[in-house]
Amino acid sequence: MNFQSALRALGFGFFQHPQLFVADFVDWLDRQLAVKARWLAACAAILALQIILILKHEPWLDEYQSIQLAVQAPDISTLLDWLRYEGHPPLWYFVLRALSYVVDPLSALKLAALACALLLQGSILIASPFTRAERLLLASSEFLLFEFLTVSRSTTLGALLLVLAFVFWSRRGFWIVLALLPMCDFLFGVLSCALVAIKWRDRTLWWPGVTLWVASGIVAGWTVLPAPDVVPALQGERSLLEVVRWGLSLSDLAVPLQGLGWPKWNDPPNYLIAIWGWLAFLALAWKMTEREPLYRGLLFGFTALTLVFSVGVYRLSPRHLMLIALFLILLVWRSRRDGALPQPAFRFWLVIVSICGFVTAVINLWEPFDTAALAAAKIDNLGLRQKHWMTFPDSRGSGVSAISGLRFERDGLHCMQSFVRWNYRSKITSMNGLYSYLKKEVYLHGKFYLLTSEDLENPPSDILISIADIPAGYDGYAYHLYVVGPNSVERPISLPLCVPGQRPFTRLPG
Repeated sequence: MNFQSALRALGFGFFQHPQLFVADFVDWLDRQLAVKARWLAACAAILALQIILILKHEPWLDEYQSIQLAVQAPDISTLLDWLRYEGHPPLWYFVLRALSYVVDPLSALKLAALACALLLQGSILIASPFTRAERLLLASSEFLLFEFLTVSRSTTLGALLLVLAFVFWSRRGFWIVLALLPMCDFLFGVLSCALVAIKWRDRTLWWPGVTLWVASGIVAGWTVLPAPDVVPALQGERSLLEVVRWGLSLSDLAVPLQGLGWPKWNDPPNYLIAIWGWLAFLALAWKMTEREPLYRGLLFGFTALTLVFSVGVYRLSPRHLMLIALFLILLVWRSRRDGALPQPAFRFWLVIVSICGFVTAVINLWEPFDTAALAAAKIDNLGLRQKHWMTFPDSRGSGVSAISGLRFERDGLHCMQSFVRWNYRSKITSMNGLYSYLKKEVYLHGKFYLLTSEDLENPPSDILISIADIPAGYDGYAYHLYVVGPNSVERPISLPLCVPGQRPFTRLPG
């Protein structure tokens, strides 16, 4: 029994013969969009939705961290030193820093996302070889509409460059775009190798471009050499459990609607999806690359690499694995350029991911992605901005710091931070451990305040008293505010910065 026969036996034959109503719907949509006015109106609507999502989006801690590093570094040399704790090449940070010379830092995040989104969506809607209906479904997919283009980070820039590489495939501009890919992220560097492999197979290598790409890869590799004391935020576990986590995240590629129950970003998918979703996506990938052995090898090789990376180096989240889906889309793009016909299985999947994109859009128009702004406003309303604050876990205060300028003490290090340097992992591993630590801190420093994402049920009243609870947004991170040592005297506390030499989080002087 071959691989496809086995999949049909397991009940995944619908990828070979999708429901007729889906095929009929896409054909009907293509006929409707053949009218130029309707096509232009549909494109305008998708772009308007994309812009609204970006403008309404409330960043989360990774987004805040990137702009804080880019702006608070006093110079480029310092920024490069700080990035050795991040594991990311500097291109995205350079873009944010450059924009912060003309607009305030938080606006720079949105401006960068808007520029990338309009270029990428324009490339899909205008320059891609898909039918009009397929372009519309791609542009509204959860991957593009939200994950890559609304949530603003280096993946946003990398996704744009990856798409532009296919737009400029037969032009010299391809090699410039290719050389920039390793400067976005390690995974984009790997994908750039895959593109070079296709060029090599097609005998279209341009050696000056290859030289530029190799040089860029070497520089990118140098910039991510880890600092001696770096501690990864999410270290991979060499265990079967880590493989299961990876498989659950892979299921999000088949039906990208995250959340066990109610949709929630970065959560495992519903178990009813997780049971079959990962295998369904692999079946689709197998089907779509059946005529191109090289494409199949590159796609499944990249997929296997994400598993090895998750287990051995750093746990990859669903947002990272969605690059596999984008790579599949672009390989289909390349096949269409070579004359391949539309396939029902691919169209069936596009309808699913488009539906998920619209559902995610509605959720994020209805509720904030992150509620750090509400937490910062509550601290101001309570008149507590000038008080001494601690955050737990240590990364949860980044958004409040960016919005209000408030710095937080980092547990165990007795220093103040606005962003996190990944050189330490908290020794607190339980609620009892947290209470014990806070009790010692009260004895040393007196009364202070705590911001945490942990919902501390019935904490000892002599140690903690709740003063506010800010519900979580779509990212799932709530903000709980407590007074620590309510019966103790409040004493002045002066602690050094965890990362010395920071400049203020404001627009850079022109």
